[in-house]
Amino acid sequence: MRFSEIWKTSLKSILKNKRRSFLTMIGLIIGVSSVITIFSIGRGFERYAADFIGLDNYDSSVYFNFAPKDQSFYETNLASFSEIDFERIENVDGVKSVEYYDNEEKGAKYYSQQIDEASTASTQGSFKLLGSDGTETIYGRKIKSTDNINRNKVIVINETIAKAIKKDNPESLIGKSVTIQGQLFEVIGIMEDRDNSGFISTQEDYVVVEVPSASYEEYFESPKDSILVKLDTVADPKLVTKDIEKMLDKYGSLRNMGAYESQDLAGQVSQLRMILTGITAIVSIIGGISLFISGIGVMNMIYISVSERTKEIGVRRAMGGTKNNIMMQFLLEGITLTLIGGAIGYAFGMLIGYVVGMVTPFTIVPDFFTAMLALILSIGIGIIFSWLPAKSAAKKDIVSLIR
Repeated sequence: MRFSEIWKTSLKSILKNKRRSFLTMIGLIIGVSSVITIFSIGRGFERYAADFIGLDNYDSSVYFNFAPKDQSFYETNLASFSEIDFERIENVDGVKSVEYYDNEEKGAKYYSQQIDEASTASTQGSFKLLGSDGTETIYGRKIKSTDNINRNKVIVINETIAKAIKKDNPESLIGKSVTIQGQLFEVIGIMEDRDNSGFISTQEDYVVVEVPSASYEEYFESPKDSILVKLDTVADPKLVTKDIEKMLDKYGSLRNMGAYESQDLAGQVSQLRMILTGITAIVSIIGGISLFISGIGVMNMIYISVSERTKEIGVRRAMGGTKNNIMMQFLLEGITLTLIGGAIGYAFGMLIGYVVGMVTPFTIVPDFFTAMLALILSIGIGIIFSWLPAKSAAKKDIVSLIR
């Protein structure tokens, strides 16, 4: 008997008992839709977190900084890494390139800085250097691209800093000047405080001042106390990091004034990716429990179908149908049932994911992996839970079947 004919027979059997088939598929639809929903949301969040934190910017990179013994070192304006240090690091096996770490994120630069008139701990944060328009303000105006072009000495501060300088009337600071390392900058706007209480936070969440990039760089030097070492793709980050640390401890230009420290950014990125993927997988496994329950329902339906069609099985065996034909028929019946239920469950799962994406900062995008996951789950459940009923039907004796 041809495969196509066996499949047609299985499909007719399912359609013959539409109500029972539909009730059996409900559990499968719920199970598949829940797994697809959870998985698609998890993958959407993983993509959002990777882009939000900028994980892809730090692959195969190691971050080094210099920690001086005496804090007065920062007043000397000495570079923590000399040109000779750069050359020696570049000669270490596995190193691709070395550059000063400018704390740049998504096109913006962030530096730790302080306004002299606001020196309390509550005003600590980052200065954001802008080459384009800045954040909308609640008082005054925002930084504009023309401020950067003209190198205007203007800044926008947040509410906390404004209140620290002028507690009673912070908006009166608009048009007044404040001091940054002896340089006067005009306050042109006051913006709302950033919210850094979320699950994921970046440099952007700790910005307290916005300033035109060209204006800042004209009057202040970029800090040169950290470097970013990019590694070859085949290099072992741990081994290369150890080699660089040994070299700096032995030959570093400022080795006698402090210690060189490293952070394996590639390792941290890999660990964070594993955590995000692990959370998605664990929650998906929990959702998969409903799939097991729906599989029991499929097995029960195939057993009932076998018991109801004993004479049909006997006639087919008597007319030359093999045990494999009988087994294949009921296997295909279970697989067809689960494939239909899986397709409907996938559609519902993605629909729920889209709805969730409408109220969350990340979007749910259907991809090949989730579609294949739904297909594999459907076929797997159909095979696993239809195998025993199909095998029992194939083992029945022809005489007892026809009797």
